[in-house]
Amino acid sequence: MTGEEFHEIRMKLGLSQSAIAKVLGYSTAMTISSYERHAARHEVPHQVALLMKAFDAGYRPDNWPVPKRRLPLRTP
Repeated sequence: MTGEEFHEIRMKLGLSQSAIAKVLGYSTAMTISSYERHAARHEVPHQVALLMKAFDAGYRPDNWPVPKRRLPLRTP
């Protein structure tokens, strides 16, 4: 899985880097950020990629965060 694919799934899930980091068991969002950078130095580990694909398919663990709702843009 590429960092771009990881990012797309995370955005589709409506989760921040911090929120998905918690679900995946990371202590900070820095690891998530390193996966998503275009010039990523860290490859997305196979097990993490499998989890992201499962989340994308609808699996939700017990510690799943509530996605933040995006407010519609104000129009003048």
